[in-house]
Amino acid sequence: FNTINLAGKQVILASDAHPKMIGQLSEKLVNRFVSGMVVKIEPPDFQTRCQICKQFATTMRKHIPESVIRYTAENLRSNVRELEGALLKLIAYSALQNEKINLYMAKEVLAEHLARTDPIVHISDIESAVATYFGITPANLHSSKKDRTVALARHFSMYLVRKHTKMSFPEIGRFMGNKNHATVLLACKKVKEQIRQNVELNWHGPAGNKISKARTVLARIEESISS
Repeated sequence: FNTINLAGKQVILASDAHPKMIGQLSEKLVNRFVSGMVVKIEPPDFQTRCQICKQFATTMRKHIPESVIRYTAENLRSNVRELEGALLKLIAYSALQNEKINLYMAKEVLAEHLARTDPIVHISDIESAVATYFGITPANLHSSKKDRTVALARHFSMYLVRKHTKMSFPEIGRFMGNKNHATVLLACKKVKEQIRQNVELNWHGPAGNKISKARTVLARIEESISS
């Protein structure tokens, strides 16, 4: 990094989370990254999505009616690949049926596609929500600290990653500071049982000791993840 910096060069990095929310980075690296310009790139708005659809249609040399473009742009909002994939599916169906693309066709062909388009939960979103709720940093979740607060937060983080992503126990363990899969499995079972019994949890937060029911803790964190 120093060599690149001294040579007057620039480094551009892309991530789905702010550098401070990436738990696996060292504090030194985080400080390096935030010393530059950190910019959040928002998902494309409706008008931009429409323009993306029109540009894709032009590239594919296919005529797609304005009503279909607006319907697609209105219902697919997360990213460009999703938009292009939907239009490609529509174009392929049109060619197979030897019919012109219309709104009725779009609604029929993209119905299953839209039904499967669920919000994506990133592991960084979970880490950020858990760390904020318990008053620690994402880096603590990857550490070897075993105090009550960090251990409880780490267990909930593992449970939520398992619940909301397709990561396996070994994958979660490697991500959470090279923990073995048995540790993750036990943590998930423990949290699941705490939620089932709705036990009272207590930990030490920035404002002092905190006490809350397990289901309330889960609800608050998941609410933060989805917001």
